[in-house]
Order: sequence, then structure tokens, then C-alpha cells
Amino acid sequence: MSVIDWLNENIIWGIPMLILFLFTGIHASVKIDFSQFNISKLLKKTIFSIPSSGIQISEKNLSPFQTLTSTLAVTLGTGNIVALGVAVAMGGAGAVFWMWISAFLGMATTYLENYFGMRTRKKNPDGSHFGGAFFYIEKAINKGAAVFFAICCLLTSLGMGNLTQINAMSDALNRSFGTPVWICGMVAASIIGVTIFGGAKFLGEITEKIIPIISGVYIVGCLIVITLNFSEIPYIFIRILRDAFDLRAVGGGILGSAMLRGMNWGFRRGIFSNEAGLGSTVILNTMSNDHSADKQGRWAMLCVFIDTIVMCTLTALVILAAADVTESTVANDGSGLASVAFSNALGAYAGGFVNICIALFALATASGWAVFGTASLKYLFPKSGNKFYLLLYIACSFLGAVINLEIAWGFADLTNGLMAIPNLAAVNILIFKTITPKTNSGQKYMYSQSISKP
Repeated sequence: MSVIDWLNENIIWGIPMLILFLFTGIHASVKIDFSQFNISKLLKKTIFSIPSSGIQISEKNLSPFQTLTSTLAVTLGTGNIVALGVAVAMGGAGAVFWMWISAFLGMATTYLENYFGMRTRKKNPDGSHFGGAFFYIEKAINKGAAVFFAICCLLTSLGMGNLTQINAMSDALNRSFGTPVWICGMVAASIIGVTIFGGAKFLGEITEKIIPIISGVYIVGCLIVITLNFSEIPYIFIRILRDAFDLRAVGGGILGSAMLRGMNWGFRRGIFSNEAGLGSTVILNTMSNDHSADKQGRWAMLCVFIDTIVMCTLTALVILAAADVTESTVANDGSGLASVAFSNALGAYAGGFVNICIALFALATASGWAVFGTASLKYLFPKSGNKFYLLLYIACSFLGAVINLEIAWGFADLTNGLMAIPNLAAVNILIFKTITPKTNSGQKYMYSQSISKP
């Protein structure tokens, strides 16, 4: 076991981290009256409100819908396909249940992340907005914690946002089409180079057109496989629930370790997928031209719902219905389970279809994470340029195609966890400091106004 793996298993993603995510999710859920479960109202206040929103198109900032598609471009990466396979292979079918739990709790957490992010964002001289978790972490804790978060976000942009995505892309294309990984790296570096130099607004204009199409095609493919295996679906849900609370010992360990393993992998890969609790998506959402913190928080909630409850669930059902998830899959981390499942159900060409989807999602995610890294760099060094970082980012895109997958995933898990610590601490502090003016009007907290219920 490498040093990074040991840190991830024993410190960064141990029981204390799971408790922190659970506590924050429950704390946030109580604060917003568990309103994340009212999906019909969430859709009414977001997607169905677009025609009557009255929000003007901005040349500098993103529309709320563009923030959704841009955020989905970042989160709908390999986490929904590759990471889901890893979670099932390493944590069993029960990991899917814990991924659902992490998503619903994460919806509340991300609502407050973006609520606080909108309340603390800045305005650039050109009229564009600049925000991120570092601003509310600075207010809640101190400047040092915000700097630590920004450094971790910068590293995560290179790790989870770039290396793992391009690594999964090259692995998928090499597996299906025999494409040399160095060619994948060259293509990825070229495409990402064109995209990231266009900035966040350019990314939003592209993703609002492309992401709905890619997602729709992938969803249709999943529904076809699920329909062909429809008789198995009830038993799959039973298996997920049964394995989620499996108290058997694993490898001679303590009673209940099977459940803990499923919980650990479900939360870890769920967070990798939707990024709720990391504070990263706040950067994109605070670029919205909508001035309502409450409304932008709802759009962030919708993103987590689509990413994990919809997309990850469809992938999980496909894998559990059409792939043979045995101990042998653990050996390769289950990274190709979705492709195997599609191939088993629809033929070899279907596996290629999945790998093309992985490649497209990965490219979109890697392009979006450059925005997060650039924002972190701007917070750390307000007067410096970002050209060196962007060139480094492009170089990492090539490197990600040719390095060992295990190293990339381990580094991503490490930086993810380090980002989450100051962010979750700040969110909990600000929840306590958010007061209702009717009962505490004389107290002068930064947030002297009650949180709106989404």
C-alpha cells in the first residue's frame, strides 16, 4: 500500500470524515426543513421557471441555466460511470444506497455552500462576478483556512479535475478502439487548451448546448439496457438495500465492516461525482447573473440531484443488471464495469458507445475544472496572471493519459478530502451564525438574515 493509499484509508477518508459529511448534511437539512426532498417544487423553481425568470442575458456572467450545465459538465465526468463501477466493485451493491444518502444530504449541503457563496461574492471591475468557498471560509474561520482551501482546490483541479478524467478517457478509448494513450493525451490537451483559454463564459455557452445532448443519449442507452433486464430490477433494489446494512465481517475484521466498507465507498465516490461538500461548484454558481442567493442555491441542488440520483442510479442499475460483479472485478477497481454491462446487454459496439460517453464527459469535466483552478489562483495571487497555470493544466492533460490510474485516483481522493475539511467546518459555523432577525435583530453577525427555505 502506498503512502497516499494509507492516508486515504486511515486518515483522510476514515470514520471521522464520514461523520463530518453526515453531520453537515443532517445539520444543513434541518436548517432548510429537509426541503431537498420536495423535488417537484425544486423543478418548479428552477427548470420550469426559466421562461418567466426575467433575467437578462449578460456578456460577462452566466445565466442560471448556464451555471447548471457548466456545473454538470464538471460533475458529469467519470464519477458517474467509472467511479460508480469502482464503488460497486469495492463496496458492493450497498455502496449505491450510501451514494443516494450522500446525494440527498449533499443537496442540502450544496444549497448552503452556494447560498453563502452568493452572499460573499465580489464584483470585478468589468462587471463580472467572482466568488468561491474561500470567501465564506475566510469570514467563518480565518484567512489561513481560506488559503489552505484555495491551495487544495488548485491541486484538486490538477488531480481529480484533470488527471483522473483524462486517464479514464484514454483508458476507455484504448480499451474499445485500441487508440494509443499518447494520442488520447495529445487530443485531450488540444481540445482542453482551446476551451480553457475561452474562460467560464465560453464554457457556459458550449455546455448549455452539448451537455443536454450527451446526457440525453447516455440516459436513453441506460434505459434500453434496464428495459431489457426489467424483471431483474426489483431484485436489484432489494440487493442494494440488503447489502447496505450487511453486518458481516470482511477479511476477518470486526462485525459490520461490510456495511462500513459500502458506506465508505458510497460516500467517497458519491462526493467524487457530485462534489457536494467540497465547495468547488460555488465558483461557477457565483458567476450567475441572478442576484438571489436562494435561487442559485436551488440550481446547485438540482445539479446534485441530476448528477447522482438520476445519472449514477441509472449506471448502477445497468451494472448490477448486466455485469458480473464478483471479486475478480475488484482487482481492476471495476473501472470498466459499465462498458462490460453495455457490451453484455447490447453487444460489443455498445461498450464502445459507453467509452465514447466517458471520453466526452471527461473532456467536459477537465475543461470546467480549469475554471476552478484559475479562480483559486486568482484568490491566492490577485495581481498575477494565469497563463503559466493554464499551460501546466494542458501539460497535465497529456500526462493524465499516460500515467498509472491508481496513482491518479489516490491523489484525487487525497486532495478531495483536504478540500472538504475547511469547507465543511465553515458551512457548519455559518449555519450557527445565520439567525432570524425577529428574535436576534440586535446581534451583528455577518449573516443577520434567515436562510430562505428552497
